[in-house]
Amino acid sequence: GIITATSFVGSGANLTNLPSQLTLSNNADNRVITGGSGTNLVGESNLTFDGSTFTVSSGTSGDCKLIIEADTDNNNEGDNATLVFKQDGGLEVSSIGHGLLSGDQNGLVLANSCSNGYISFATGSTNGHTNATERLRIRDNGNIGIGNRTSSPDNLLHVHTASGDAVIHIEAAADPKLRLRAHSGESIIQFADASSSNTGEINYVHSGDYLKFHVN
Repeated sequence: GIITATSFVGSGANLTNLPSQLTLSNNADNRVITGGSGTNLVGESNLTFDGSTFTVSSGTSGDCKLIIEADTDNNNEGDNATLVFKQDGGLEVSSIGHGLLSGDQNGLVLANSCSNGYISFATGSTNGHTNATERLRIRDNGNIGIGNRTSSPDNLLHVHTASGDAVIHIEAAADPKLRLRAHSGESIIQFADASSSNTGEINYVHSGDYLKFHVN
């Protein structure tokens, strides 16, 4: 029959037809819990989150770890959100960062390499709260687009701007500098000294189909 009461006291060890109970195995601090078979839960030793750092590891000593961190410089300022690749011992080998630059600039990284076969990088600004805009794209064929031509770079490195000059600046500290520049209908190779003053140019003028040579 049916027995009802405000409370029951005693052992329930011999009760039958009870709902299945959840079990948790392999658990420890900061481990992410995943579902197992049936009502079993598992603490993943290779998948951890301590409140600010999310880590994926193979569990094999010496392997590289994938880490998502809120503050990579460990100064508790919370000024960086970074995707980091680290060796098992903790040495950072590379990273992609989203952080504050010059006090008010906000950087954002976007990746889309699954459905469209490319990786793109975008930046925005917290000063004025501008949305992030794509700045660089690496296509599936290896071509890299920078600036206004990120969607379809035609060459291994394609730099394009919708307005103003397109400039590639090459230099080392205290050394002469080399610039590749597109400006006002001219394609220019510029040579500069260590102080960035122009010392010479080779200009191709597209409208007249001729070369100009300049020295300072």
